[in-house]
Amino acid sequence: MKRIGLLYPYPNPLSPQSWSGTPRGLADGLIANGIDVVPIGARLPAGLRQAVAALSRLDGRRGPLANRGPIAAAARTWEVTRRLRSAGALDALVAMDTEAYDLASVLRRGLTTDIPVTTFDDGTFALFRRHPDADISLAAIPARDLDLWVRRQGAGCRAASICCVSTSWAGASIVEDYAVPADQVKVVGMGHRPRSADSSVRDWSSPRFLFVGVEWDRKNGAAVLAAFHSVRQSYPDATLDLVGEHELVTDQGVTDHGLLRRDDPQAQRLLDSLFAKATAFVLPSRFDPSPIAYLEAASAGLPVVATTEGGAGELLGDGAITVHPDDQEALVAGMLRLADPEQAQRLGAEAQRRAEQSSWTKVTERILEHLARVSQC
Repeated sequence: MKRIGLLYPYPNPLSPQSWSGTPRGLADGLIANGIDVVPIGARLPAGLRQAVAALSRLDGRRGPLANRGPIAAAARTWEVTRRLRSAGALDALVAMDTEAYDLASVLRRGLTTDIPVTTFDDGTFALFRRHPDADISLAAIPARDLDLWVRRQGAGCRAASICCVSTSWAGASIVEDYAVPADQVKVVGMGHRPRSADSSVRDWSSPRFLFVGVEWDRKNGAAVLAAFHSVRQSYPDATLDLVGEHELVTDQGVTDHGLLRRDDPQAQRLLDSLFAKATAFVLPSRFDPSPIAYLEAASAGLPVVATTEGGAGELLGDGAITVHPDDQEALVAGMLRLADPEQAQRLGAEAQRRAEQSSWTKVTERILEHLARVSQC
């Protein structure tokens, strides 16, 4: 395989801001494997955008609801199909966010030759809608729209040759909820951008915890803060660095860095330095499918306190301590365990070993292997 289309149905598939940088990561991994990547996005012409907005308002949808409604999905399907037709000859196609457009229609009308197609997901909307903490914004989505997203995603998975997923947790839903044969679902892991952490500046003798989560509530920031206060009773020198979008925290021992944007080089250098100095990463989210932040922390040699809710616990194996987001005692116990230098170093080394197998290059290697097998059938 030499030339692969990367379908992400929004204006700039290769933006680091899109889906936590996942489409960009897949593109980088494919390029590292010698593939010519053809990004296929959906930037609707101005006139069509205005027409979609007007028609959506008639249907009672405005703002984000209009952007994800059936009229917008139809327009997005049309635009992605048009761009796929003009992409030239492809050896395979990787499709994402299939709840937002009709993949089956895109493949039927946009492909002139029979090529292997895979989806890539870290979960399903069938799973997300069953979990009360999957995504706070889902609460504002009408049930009729969620039904459509589930049906579209399911149809897209069934239209693809194979379905690549980050975890077996996500894969099980594609089999059970979307009736895709188990042998067509492939667990390939989640990729990440390794953190350039200089471990020589890390002092394991003093616990320094790091929390990185944009969504304070869903990432369970308040629970981490409360647990940290408990830990300081045993380790008065312990510190906690907070990164994310939330009200400023000024508690003793806590340094609040606010939001450090992915597209801000200076902010990312600061984040690299935090990964380098920390001794443990704590993110017991209320729900997380495959948090890339876990892998970034692990790549810097940090052990992780992870959540049991979602597929997150699969990513690092014995390099992470998993706790239920409502189990405050378990969270405190996990942080106390990682306050011990020997325990933190041992689990950090295992986490780093696991993260090495989760680079975007490794993930796309596995995707390419599965696509190659399909093309030979």
